[in-house]
Amino acid sequence: MDGKKVTVTYFDEYGIWPKIADDFRTHLPLRNLHWKSAKGSTRNIMVLGVELKRFTSETPEKPHMLPETLLEKPYLNLYFVNCDDNEVYRQTVRQKIRDWVNVVTAPLKKNQEWLIVYVTKQEARAAKYFSMNMKGTVFDKIKADFNAARRDRCVQLRLSDNDADEYESWQELMSKIKDGILISFDQHVVQYEEDIRRFDSQRSMIGWNYCTFFVLKEGLALTFEVFNLYEEALVQYDELEASFFQVLRDRALAWFGHFGATDVKDDSANILDVKKKSYRDLIRQNKLPEFDFRCYLFARQCHLLGRLQRPVEICRRAQLFISTFGRTIKEHQANVGEHFLESWIYSSCMSVVSECEELAPLTSLDESTSSAFNAAKGELLDLARKQLDKLGIHYGHLPASLPFTTALDEVSLPASPATPASESETKKAFSITNEELKGAIESEDSAAFDLLYLQLTNRGLKAYEGTRLRSSYRLQGDVAALQFHRKNFESASQLMEDLPTAYGEQGWTVVENSLLFKYAECQKELGRIKQYVLSCLSLLKNHTLLSEEEAAFYMEEVKKLCGSLEKDEDIIRPFKPMFLVTVTDIVDDITDEDGPYMAVELTNYLPTSLTFDQLAIRLVSGQSEEIWFEILNQEFKPGLNTYKLYSDNSASGNYIVENVRMSVGKIVFTHNFLNESKKKFFRVNEHPAILRAQIVAPEEIHIGEQQYFVVQIFTGLTSVTKGLLMLEPLSEGLTFPTTDKYHVITKSVNDDIISQDILSEEDFEVLENGHIKIPFLRTNQLNQFKVPYDCNWGAVEHKVKITVEYESKGKSRVFTSLDTVKFWLPLAVTELNIFRDDCLFVKMDITLNGSIPVRILETSLVPSKVYDVVDDPAVSTPVISLFAKQHASFVYKLTRSKDYDSGEHAKSQSTKVHFVVTYRTLQNEVEKYIEHTLNKILKSKNLLQHSRFLLENAKEHLLKSVDYVSYGMSDTLDLGELDVSQCVALFTSHGSFKESLIEVVKEFWEVCNKAVFDDIAAVTSNIKSAISFPIDVPSSKVLNTVELVISKPNDLVVGEPCHCRLIIRLSSYWNYTSTEHKDTFEFFYDVHVDFDNWLLAGHKKLCFTSKVC
Repeated sequence: MDGKKVTVTYFDEYGIWPKIADDFRTHLPLRNLHWKSAKGSTRNIMVLGVELKRFTSETPEKPHMLPETLLEKPYLNLYFVNCDDNEVYRQTVRQKIRDWVNVVTAPLKKNQEWLIVYVTKQEARAAKYFSMNMKGTVFDKIKADFNAARRDRCVQLRLSDNDADEYESWQELMSKIKDGILISFDQHVVQYEEDIRRFDSQRSMIGWNYCTFFVLKEGLALTFEVFNLYEEALVQYDELEASFFQVLRDRALAWFGHFGATDVKDDSANILDVKKKSYRDLIRQNKLPEFDFRCYLFARQCHLLGRLQRPVEICRRAQLFISTFGRTIKEHQANVGEHFLESWIYSSCMSVVSECEELAPLTSLDESTSSAFNAAKGELLDLARKQLDKLGIHYGHLPASLPFTTALDEVSLPASPATPASESETKKAFSITNEELKGAIESEDSAAFDLLYLQLTNRGLKAYEGTRLRSSYRLQGDVAALQFHRKNFESASQLMEDLPTAYGEQGWTVVENSLLFKYAECQKELGRIKQYVLSCLSLLKNHTLLSEEEAAFYMEEVKKLCGSLEKDEDIIRPFKPMFLVTVTDIVDDITDEDGPYMAVELTNYLPTSLTFDQLAIRLVSGQSEEIWFEILNQEFKPGLNTYKLYSDNSASGNYIVENVRMSVGKIVFTHNFLNESKKKFFRVNEHPAILRAQIVAPEEIHIGEQQYFVVQIFTGLTSVTKGLLMLEPLSEGLTFPTTDKYHVITKSVNDDIISQDILSEEDFEVLENGHIKIPFLRTNQLNQFKVPYDCNWGAVEHKVKITVEYESKGKSRVFTSLDTVKFWLPLAVTELNIFRDDCLFVKMDITLNGSIPVRILETSLVPSKVYDVVDDPAVSTPVISLFAKQHASFVYKLTRSKDYDSGEHAKSQSTKVHFVVTYRTLQNEVEKYIEHTLNKILKSKNLLQHSRFLLENAKEHLLKSVDYVSYGMSDTLDLGELDVSQCVALFTSHGSFKESLIEVVKEFWEVCNKAVFDDIAAVTSNIKSAISFPIDVPSSKVLNTVELVISKPNDLVVGEPCHCRLIIRLSSYWNYTSTEHKDTFEFFYDVHVDFDNWLLAGHKKLCFTSKVC
């Protein structure tokens, strides 16, 4: 329908047309026509082409249902007339017009409109005069004679010198022409629709012909197309297609005769070319085969979509049509010739792609539409390329294996797919007329075939780029398979490098394995050992898709090559799905010298066994601690295997299983347990009989001096050959001063009882990095030393990580512990000094620094070099229990030391005395008793390894409810009610020991609850702490003492004077520094009198002078 226009005729008996023809054509084509359909919707026709023809009544008319002749019919007939004389009009012109109207309104010219154009030419001024003064003009008479009641069929075209007037006249004429054409068009559409409905209603009647129905409905579509109503035209063809499928389902295709597809180049012609055959004539003659009909119908649809600038929809419809109609062609394979279908699909796809690529630049495509177009185009190119797969397999250019066979449905392969058919067979069976395909499949060395295959695939890859990732992977894999088949291993390897992983991540394991087989072979041929091992492992990952022989072969390849990798070529792979690891329990066997072990189950899903170098599992705790359990050099058989893993690190605590590592040569299989929905929690306890270290607070604190921790190393049953001890401060501001050694005291330990006798003393060397070097240590010993520290002012809690790396019995071990040491003074001391001539009384008041009661076991005042303590009242009995808001007072008498040196060094001698308080808090008392009782029960049940855990939780949960004031008053320990459910929750990570530990807690609670002080004191009597408070003794060069002596000390009479004597004595006893000469001092005294009751006579205030020797 390209170039078709609406026909408009003109009748010119007066020679008017040559004068106005040029001006008339300047107003064409018509623009902005608005047609309102019968359904009520309005369609805007932007441009309408008009073809002007001279009217002739001699042209025979044909039935309107023939679409070609219908479009040649005029929609509007124009009659040009020019007559200024009324008489001439009445005698001749009117009859001529009437004769013309009779012709254009004849029945054979149904649905044609007509219009009389009265053309006048005059000067602008004359035209104005004429229009205002003349009555009954020729134009008025024409209007009176030929205008219908509701239709204005006359229009005046005034040719004037005034451009504005003439333009207005032309616009009026064009408007009348538009109206006439639209009225005719609407009548045609209504007539078509009525005829179509009537004919369609007769579908079930004998003699009904689909081809006639098609011609009729296509006439309406072509009419819409002429008027540029492409949407409406497309609807008609879509309905024709649906109607055809209905006929197809009813098996009423007698009008089409044979299937067709037997003409020359039917397999290679442009499927969108509607002019390659006389389709409409063949349809009218009922001679168009089904093949040609379907191609024509599809081409007409695509033609209209092209007019609508919809290349995306063209490609999508083409892909659907070619695929579905291809199945129909396949049913007639015997008639159309060998490989006709492949050639037709290939040619059709390429024709559509070519047409759409030309159309796309003319269409305004946004980003999303452009992506959709590329994707749809890529599908057509992919469909065309699949035909190359089929042809390539048949003619021996491609192997009959994946991925090339995915395009095959039912293909009869020759006996040897890799061998081309003989020349005679090829000529006999060959029916392809596509020159491009012929050149490719007839190439002897496959070079032309490969060139076409790669060009087509690359075009598909470019189209899929950024839109269809999976399709891109598939095309890339096909190219890689082609290169592999041609033994271009380097190129194939590069193409397949990322493809298996991409397919594996999307769950396409079959395709992944297909690529991995080839990729592994490429790496093997190229001598790339690491990549080859990785490929073998990837294949084993999908072991369920491998035969036992294949799985065994690749596993042997891995075992053979894993040790030959370079040092820096470690391969990390996940456990799953080849192996499964399960941590069942952590067993604390107190009889096992190696300490607790981890019970692990490993499942090997492969059919062959292997030997791993190391199996290690990492556990982490909330304090960033970690423990590794491991086992070395074990055989890993197919099926379920159980192992015991031991740890060289002794660090008790609650741990979560983090990951596992299994080393086989340079291959490390890993699994992260933290990614599982259910985490594995376990309690790890230190072995009670092996080396352990701890940091504790010192027994005695000296206020005002350098503070220190006490580091204790208990060797237990472990003899240490050598080792290192590391202290790591974890509290902010905590530091250890640099030193080169620590003085260590060694004591013996027997049955958890520390001897008071010192076995030996030695120095532990401190290395440059701060690590403390440990020499040989014997079993059952306590080695302890003091470590000075500095910290932020006011800090009372310090966290220190202690690590001991040591060797014992030829094995390297590690002990780790995180200790928290609290430094707080439960007591506060105030002093009061009372001077005498030759002595000083010091009163010490002790109060609590908190709410926990304290037992004062002993107090003493330690003299200095300047002062002695006379008659030291050391408190031995009774023991004083001090509670909140109470105080205990102690008075001491000080004198100057007999060994006091008042010489030149006197100033350098310290005058401070130290008040030492030995005490025990009731909390420490209870905790010690709890620890003793708990360890006694655990030891009796061989569960001593759980001591630390139970003790920590007893302090945290059980002792929180203890009222220490009540205990101090009643001497009875009340632990409250035992919450068994809390115990059950507490021991969830203890595995098989859970029930035993619950019974321990119950027994422990029964023993300790309501325990009396005598039982507790029997265990805690040796627990003592001490605080040394420095006391500054004040000094003075001169001490004045005053005495008031009354003359009559016994009898005093009111109103009578009482004689008194004021005695002032001076002493230099408390001046501990010597003087070489006598100093003179001036003093004064002032008597303060209660004047409400007394009167004073004498010197109330007086100055005096004194010399001090």
